[in-house]
Amino acid sequence: MPVTLAQASLNAATDLDRNVIDEFRKSSFLLDRLPFDQAVNPAGGGSTLVYGYTRQITQRGAAFRAFNAEYTPAEVTKAQYTTNLRPLGGSFQIDRVLADVGAISEVAFQLDQLIKATKAYFADQVINGDSAVTTDGFDGLSKALAGSSTEIGGGPVLDFTAVNTQILALQVVQRLNAWLGLMDGSPDALLMNSTAASWFSLIAALSGQLRSTTDAFGRPIATFRDIPIVDLGAKAGVSADVVATYGGTNEAQTVTITGTPTGGTFTLTFAGQTTAPIAYNAAAAAVVSALEALPNIATGEVTATGGALPGTPVVVTFGGTYAGINVPQMTASGAALTGGTTPAVAVTTTTPGGTGTGTAATGLTDIYAVRFGLDGFHGVAVTGSLVKQWLPDFSTAGAVKTGEVEMGPVAVALKATKAAAVFRNVKVA
Repeated sequence: MPVTLAQASLNAATDLDRNVIDEFRKSSFLLDRLPFDQAVNPAGGGSTLVYGYTRQITQRGAAFRAFNAEYTPAEVTKAQYTTNLRPLGGSFQIDRVLADVGAISEVAFQLDQLIKATKAYFADQVINGDSAVTTDGFDGLSKALAGSSTEIGGGPVLDFTAVNTQILALQVVQRLNAWLGLMDGSPDALLMNSTAASWFSLIAALSGQLRSTTDAFGRPIATFRDIPIVDLGAKAGVSADVVATYGGTNEAQTVTITGTPTGGTFTLTFAGQTTAPIAYNAAAAAVVSALEALPNIATGEVTATGGALPGTPVVVTFGGTYAGINVPQMTASGAALTGGTTPAVAVTTTTPGGTGTGTAATGLTDIYAVRFGLDGFHGVAVTGSLVKQWLPDFSTAGAVKTGEVEMGPVAVALKATKAAAVFRNVKVA
């Protein structure tokens, strides 16, 4: 049964519980609107805190058929995913001596700051979470959307900073509308950092599509096409934005062949375009030639280092219009490789584009669009309370008392890749 924090607030057992839940909702559009599927039962000492689901990768099509002829069979592509639910929050301690010199106000202050940090950390993980990096965490939208049909912006930068007329604003809006049109429905939020939100609002105003609504607490929210423009704010404990501004480093991706094949070919796919077959023992120059033959990579936009495959990996670096930006990761197919033991080819991103402080294409950021729902993007929680708090108990022995705030255990799930989208490499500075 799905539940939002707003609904949880109405069902809170005490006024204190209600106030804590409302503090999570305040200044967090994400937590105010995100539905949580309370589908996981914590019984069994934590052994069942895993949420399994099917993510729809492609959409179903339809067609006419001739009389006395059959339809051409086609199936929707799906993939199985699991995510581990984990508690997140923190604790604070107060000496009992402070009980006589304003302990209540100090407790309230520490509680408020811990709630803010927990909200910020959850938002950070929703975007940047990577279970391979934070083993007790979950995967966020940036990882889930990498290489998907709704991830765009791997080519020339979309420059918000150059927009100063209605005509330029309408041109940018056309690209944004085309991007949003890749989704399976109208998004419920556009997620970005404060700089991007400022530029986005200006572009919406110049194009005549800026509106305003209010949240549950009566505060105004700017909208584009009636979609809220949401600043996710800063990460917990630091001044860095949840959705970072980056730029400067050229992306490098490494092509590796395993299984010691003795013949055959492989292919590489970049942003939907697939190369002609490449020999299993191709040198770096041959890999470059195959990539430059693609319609979306011009001559001179990629370079490569390394010896000859399969013995030595080939490192491909993107430049030209791809200089200093985050580009889609290539995928590879080794189905035509022969010989050896289970030959295969793989691509890994060894140097992410857009990181660092170089001079090429600086001041870039990403913008996310999400459609909330149990068939789209939603949170996952255990049955019971979404948010818990424990106040210091000064009525018992012990000099130092501890207070805690905790969300969950929680995670997020993206049920369909088209329920979310990311526009990378938007220039805002």
